[in-house]
Amino acid sequence: MGLADRDYMRARRRRGQLTPEPRVVVHPMQKWIMLLSAVTFLYPAYREAKRSGWLSDAGPSLLFPATGSVTVARGIERKDATSKLRVSTADANAVVQLFERASDRHVISVYVRREDHAEVPVPPGTYRMGIIEGDKWHGRGRFFGPSTTYETVVKPMTFTATTSNGIDLHRRPGGKLHTRVNLTDPPALD
Repeated sequence: MGLADRDYMRARRRRGQLTPEPRVVVHPMQKWIMLLSAVTFLYPAYREAKRSGWLSDAGPSLLFPATGSVTVARGIERKDATSKLRVSTADANAVVQLFERASDRHVISVYVRREDHAEVPVPPGTYRMGIIEGDKWHGRGRFFGPSTTYETVVKPMTFTATTSNGIDLHRRPGGKLHTRVNLTDPPALD
């Protein structure tokens, strides 16, 4: 290499012709992966904000029923309720509902205020359990209005005459109560 070549290369370097521009290659699916990653974090945060009453609710609210109050389906007698259901709530009011597995008929709803617990008698059987939580009570038709969250317990709950069953609604990592989020509103009570 001679002096002319050296000077030529220096001139190219000064003009920026020797350093290649950094090239970023974006995979076509990268945007979707980022979006799905954000959704898996943001949706649970949205549900928690909804359940805790952080979202605005301009509608008039009613007094939430006393802890341990129940709504029982017609045809269920008090003497038939020989088992017990225990419910412990966290920072949201809750309505815990039991439905017959075969017919999906409402059996009983238990009302429990935030940071409280209740134990109520229930008839023996195996039921599907629904959990409705929220902040401001709007009645048995609208439940908690815009702050309503509705989940179904994955496994059926079994109650016998000699045993009881209960749930703790405090959210914990690795908790034992596995639920499925329902995107629809809960059915209104009769």
